[in-house]
Amino acid sequence: MKNKKNQYPQMTYKQAVEYCKYWADQIRDDGLDLLTTNYSAVVRISDQLTYALCMQTWIDPQKYYTLYRVRKYAIDINNNYTDRSSWAKLLELIDDLPEEYGKNNQYPQMTYKQAV
Repeated sequence: MKNKKNQYPQMTYKQAVEYCKYWADQIRDDGLDLLTTNYSAVVRISDQLTYALCMQTWIDPQKYYTLYRVRKYAIDINNNYTDRSSWAKLLELIDDLPEEYGKNNQYPQMTYKQAV
């Protein structure tokens, strides 16, 4: 049987950013007060965002550090939705995602050869 991640549709970087921004808007629409207290409201947002990002096999912390951090915070929230500061940090990270990879990249990337 094939790996589930390999069977999940892969987004482009730009599609992943648009997807994150869509869910950030949903988070803002629902409000952090509701999301930190109402599990059923959380499931709709957190599971959709987290699962889709986790299935993207190309999100590598070395190459897509900011998007990787978005995924990490989404996972943290999925595990503990009551932490308001994690929701706020997730929104901040999504807002800071560059629309195009490499644009305004605060974390210059190096190749493996350069690192060793």
